[in-house]
Amino acid sequence: MSHLPVLQDAMLAALAPAPGAVVVDATFGGGGYTTAILAAAPCYVIGVDRDPEAVARGRSLAAREPRFTMLEGRFGELETLLAGIGRGPVDGIVADLGVSSFQLDTPGRGFSFQADGPLDMRMGDTGESAAELLERIDEASLARLLFELGEEPEARRIAAAIVARRRTKPLATTSELADLV
Repeated sequence: MSHLPVLQDAMLAALAPAPGAVVVDATFGGGGYTTAILAAAPCYVIGVDRDPEAVARGRSLAAREPRFTMLEGRFGELETLLAGIGRGPVDGIVADLGVSSFQLDTPGRGFSFQADGPLDMRMGDTGESAAELLERIDEASLARLLFELGEEPEARRIAAAIVARRRTKPLATTSELADLV
């Protein structure tokens, strides 16, 4: 893995992985934390992620590292996911919450306005895309979503512009949304 997480040293100091410990990396992403934990102690790590690309990276690591297992799912489902593999008690959990650089740097994921891509913004490959949400949500709900989750002070103005635009042509790409905003 070539991903270097920002707080790796602080994470290792707080987690203090011990020999024989079972540690969960609840947001595997690029595998940076997992790789560091495995290097720090002869322990066992279980990676969890809902992003299919992160899961593929994790399964690649699991194929060559017997002290690692990769699980596909959400960190909110940890109890169920861990019960499904029959590992004993967990000694530590680490979670690096938020959007990963892999998601932001891949235009096809639709998270960034830096390069044009489909208006997707999904953490996994299921559920409604951002384009689909913007096509169906009413103006008041969209304004509330932009204000509460996006902390956008111009939420009402932006919601009105999106609703007006979709009457003529749905928003499909990140650049279309950025230009409209």
